[in-house]
Amino acid sequence: MKRVLIVGSSGLLGSSLTSYLTSQYDVKTVTSSSSESDFKVDMSYQDSCLSLLNEIAPDFIINLAAYTNVDGCESNIEKAYRVNTKITENIAKHCKENKSVFVIHISTDHFYDEFKSNEGMVKVYNSYALTKYSAELSCVSKQTTILRTNFFGRSFSLVSSGLCDSIYESTRNGKELNLFSDVYFSPLSINTLCEIIELSLRKKYPGVYNVGSKDGMSKQDFLLEFLNRCGFRDIKYKSVCVDSMNFKVKRPKDMRMDVTLFEKKFEYILPSLIDEIKSVANDYN
Repeated sequence: MKRVLIVGSSGLLGSSLTSYLTSQYDVKTVTSSSSESDFKVDMSYQDSCLSLLNEIAPDFIINLAAYTNVDGCESNIEKAYRVNTKITENIAKHCKENKSVFVIHISTDHFYDEFKSNEGMVKVYNSYALTKYSAELSCVSKQTTILRTNFFGRSFSLVSSGLCDSIYESTRNGKELNLFSDVYFSPLSINTLCEIIELSLRKKYPGVYNVGSKDGMSKQDFLLEFLNRCGFRDIKYKSVCVDSMNFKVKRPKDMRMDVTLFEKKFEYILPSLIDEIKSVANDYN
């Protein structure tokens, strides 16, 4: 049985991915702080990272580690670099010395600001995007699949929750929501992304690939559709524009991706966002 190390396993995606892969692989997990992982190591420190990787000797490394608070990255660029870039650099160093290791690196759709952006249409607006893109540049090799994505779903993590969880709870408690009507994206459900990651482990196709739902919609339409599918009818909300918010830095407004390259290379048809919303809403009903 092949050994897989999941770096950053305690988050929204990691908790589900660990369960998804356990029956097919010898899965080991590492985080910097969670007691739920097999190893507790700060992988941004090169010596600690390389020592652990040599000890575990994984066949595959799945890097989920990320600091995703966009304004937080701007306020604390050192933390953003350490989590988003340095961990990836350390993993890449291990791979240069161990040619049999293959890496799945989970990246972001935050590089895009144009409808149906392909992999070459990168725009870096802020420190979050800069540190994530720097990570990609550090690990591009024949030993790495980079998946640019966004995802949603019910959290089974003990330490983190997702957008759907917070919106569901706020609506259930009668709170008014601020929903972005001018920000578009094309996320995947966590379940679909887990399936794609496992496919990537089997195929071992190096390169950079967009993986998202086939169409996409505004965040407002997405969340209203999700809440309606969960059975809510009297939803209190107001439409807001991202430029009206007191954010520290610029953010992209249209992150809907062209997923043609992935579909052709992996022979996999990605789902529509409506179908993904239906699937996730069932987890709440």
